[in-house]
Amino acid sequence: MKKAFTISALALALAACSQTSNNNTQASATNTLAPLDKLAVSPNDQRGYRTLKLENNIEVILVSDPTTEKSAAALNVGVGLLQDPMTQQGMAHYLEHLLFLGTDKYPETNQYKEFLTENGGVSNASTWLTYTNYMFKVNNDAYDEALDRFSDFFKSPKLYPEYTEKEINAVNAEWSMRREMDFFGQFKLSRDMMGEHPANRFLIGNLETLGDKENSNLHKETVEFYNKYYSANIMKVALISNASLDEMEKLAKKHFSPIKDKGIEKPQVKQEINFAELGGKKIYYKPNQDLKQLKLDFTIKNNQDQFKFKPNAFVSYLLGSEMPGTPAQQLKALGWISSLNAGGTPNHYGNYGEMSITLNLTDLGMQNRDEIVAIIMQYIDLVKEKGVDEKYYKEIKTSLDNEFRFLQKVDEFSYAAQLVNSMQDYPLNYSINAPYYFGQFNAKAVDDVLSQLTPDTLRIWYTSKNEKVDQKQHFYAGEYRIEDIAESEIATWKKPTQVALTLPKVNRLLPENFDLKTAGMKQSTAELKVEKDGVKVWHYPSQLFAEQPKGILKIDLNAGEANADIETQVSLALWSDLYNLQQSLLQAEASVAGISTRATTSNGMSLLLNGFTDKQNLLLSEMLSDLIPEVTETNFAQAKDRLIRGINNAQKQFTVRQLFPALQNLTEANNFEDDALIAAAQKLDVATFKARLEKLVKANQPRVFAFGNYNQGDLENVAEVISKTLGSNHTQTSFAKTKTIAPLPQQVLSYQKDTAAADNGLLDIHVHRKAGFKQKAIANVLAKHFSHEAFNQLRTEEQLAYAVGAFYYPVDDYASIGLYIQSPVMDLVQAQKRFDDFKVEYKAKLDALTPEQFAAIKQGVLVGLTQAPKNMYEEVSPIFSDWYKENWNYDSKQQMITEVQNVKLSDIKQFYNETLANPKASRINVQLRGANYQDKPFAEIKGQTKITDIAELSGKVSYQL
Repeated sequence: MKKAFTISALALALAACSQTSNNNTQASATNTLAPLDKLAVSPNDQRGYRTLKLENNIEVILVSDPTTEKSAAALNVGVGLLQDPMTQQGMAHYLEHLLFLGTDKYPETNQYKEFLTENGGVSNASTWLTYTNYMFKVNNDAYDEALDRFSDFFKSPKLYPEYTEKEINAVNAEWSMRREMDFFGQFKLSRDMMGEHPANRFLIGNLETLGDKENSNLHKETVEFYNKYYSANIMKVALISNASLDEMEKLAKKHFSPIKDKGIEKPQVKQEINFAELGGKKIYYKPNQDLKQLKLDFTIKNNQDQFKFKPNAFVSYLLGSEMPGTPAQQLKALGWISSLNAGGTPNHYGNYGEMSITLNLTDLGMQNRDEIVAIIMQYIDLVKEKGVDEKYYKEIKTSLDNEFRFLQKVDEFSYAAQLVNSMQDYPLNYSINAPYYFGQFNAKAVDDVLSQLTPDTLRIWYTSKNEKVDQKQHFYAGEYRIEDIAESEIATWKKPTQVALTLPKVNRLLPENFDLKTAGMKQSTAELKVEKDGVKVWHYPSQLFAEQPKGILKIDLNAGEANADIETQVSLALWSDLYNLQQSLLQAEASVAGISTRATTSNGMSLLLNGFTDKQNLLLSEMLSDLIPEVTETNFAQAKDRLIRGINNAQKQFTVRQLFPALQNLTEANNFEDDALIAAAQKLDVATFKARLEKLVKANQPRVFAFGNYNQGDLENVAEVISKTLGSNHTQTSFAKTKTIAPLPQQVLSYQKDTAAADNGLLDIHVHRKAGFKQKAIANVLAKHFSHEAFNQLRTEEQLAYAVGAFYYPVDDYASIGLYIQSPVMDLVQAQKRFDDFKVEYKAKLDALTPEQFAAIKQGVLVGLTQAPKNMYEEVSPIFSDWYKENWNYDSKQQMITEVQNVKLSDIKQFYNETLANPKASRINVQLRGANYQDKPFAEIKGQTKITDIAELSGKVSYQL
């Protein structure tokens, strides 16, 4: 859920009346709570900012960034799903879809998307309970014209009635994708319990809720909805560009001032909830996925206007703490839970919010659910009694201040969307810093939230496959049963439990030293800096963010050829689960201090640290001291249970989300089917697992990449700590890289598998016969045009599915291009035929592409490749990739840029002829047959090699060196 806070009318008036301009304004969080007189911006942000209010009362934030290659805009309308008429539930979402399909000035339905495609752009929109957000980004030189097209949606949209059926189908397809998702089912049931409150309605919309009915005409009511609510005075706009602030102000006035101000009040939900009907309930929920969860869900009053005092964050911080003596730590120690998360959103239901504690349970935890509830309720009482302490305010404030002080950029598209959402939620001058601004300790605000955490506002969710249920949901796949929480059970919450609870201790890892260790370092590429006792450490100081005292430390213990073994892969997966669980206290403490940590498996054991470098040495020492976790029969069985359920649950994700992992499994060596992984996990015992882990620690090739604020002493310390951890008996192995399939001419691999998800999924790529950056560059450019045409025809015009499109896919050194779809209405034979037909039809579209259109598309690709990274992770990502591939020149990105510069229109036509139009091209096809289509056949492709198990690839394919 998105963070959101309500604003007072007085604060809004004070913030909106002024026009301010600055290049680096920082209003630090102090104990004074006087309204800010200008926009608060991070000291780390060197962009220019200006706020203004147009004559039609639209509030605007302008961001001038001379370094950006892309310009972006977003407009947020303060109306959403809560304003849907009950006769047309989902209308706000439906209108969001319809609005993109032409305006008086630009009447063609695909003109907007076509213009963006030709100018390196993208667009999107989202609808939520209280707002609708529209956004786009585009090449800088096309910004003025893009704004003209974008702003026209809010002046004179066509809202074509002839597209009603198509867009209802699009909305229905979007709902169909989500109907088996447990989050949406539980969120719907949660609102179903709210009686007459406006939150109790179907939000997405589908064929049942949208359409003409007795006394209700969909198109007429949609037009009325637009005319009523799409008013300038409840709109917020953010513009980001390389243009000057003065130029951008002219653009804002030119394009957005003509939007009509209808003088409406911003829609507000005021209806009260009847807690006698809502609270004091136990909900037994049978999910689609195999979950074992417990959730304590308190409904609280909307307290957005208290954002300066962060009462929800304060309470969540204490309830979710992993420190010794807290419920999270104690319940993990008992082996009852694998995770506990607490969080609060002030406007989850409009004028009400939510404070919740969600726990993932083990089988032991499932047996002790009532006692876990008692422990949580007793801890809440402890927090009420002793937890409202200023020391926690200081700790949270320090963490938030540090984060805001060194706040990193995100891409323009996301940033514009974030800004307008924030402008709806906060006074204008707090739009950037509000999530980080903790003005002062306010015990009363915290106590007010805590006072609402009572049995009267509580709903306890018991979620598992074993729940006894008596009702089915209408729009979603969940089943449930609801009963009252008995007074006798509430009385047991006061009785002693198995644990002694204490409040959190003070954090040890908050950074104190922000020295810049790479100042004056003359190094423009990654270099091997330490080679000691078999440990190699590379370092690359940031070239763009050297003023940040942060770093990313990646430690790989590459297991060599052992990675090919299924038992090793399962052991590594179980290791990462157990290790992260046993390190969760340390990881949580580090997170508050601004350092994210995680253990992963990448051809062996891997650790990643990302954040402030001040305490990273201490953190790494503690992480490595317990590299092999403590293993018992109980926690080992629990880890296996989580692994097996995770594998099975993956088959219940959106089908489209399963397609690309299936493609990766098919194209990379040493992968295994889910059934084989489950069988290997079930067979593995504790003794074998321990022996395997010891072997993995003793025999590997340790490599470290340090990016950012590290000096030579830091690097040597990292090598020393790793060497000490591995021990004197350590054996150096060969370095194993992931091998990728080498495409063969005329080879058609068709992977065909049933999936537990309802819908079918199909993915079909054609791989070029030549390797190299030249072909990858050509494919990258072609894919931009191919993708646009596929979306316009298959999605907009034919409405075959909500998730359908085209894409470029690098098969390591080879280039491919293809199509994908998740369809609730087509079987696989039909979908494959439509794909094959469209590839032929596309030739006419490609032949009609003019040199000017091609040049614009190519420039869009180039801009995407050459634009400056927005943050440290963007900067280092291509370097990480080259490091892993042992490309010591670190020049893959530059090679791609050079080749894209050389791409000609004739090149993409030739690539098309040699792949999509070539029956002899190498082809990789993935078909996932949904649960609703088990009686329908898989599609057959001429000359296919049918694969139903990845193990069948052995001897049929070769791999790139």
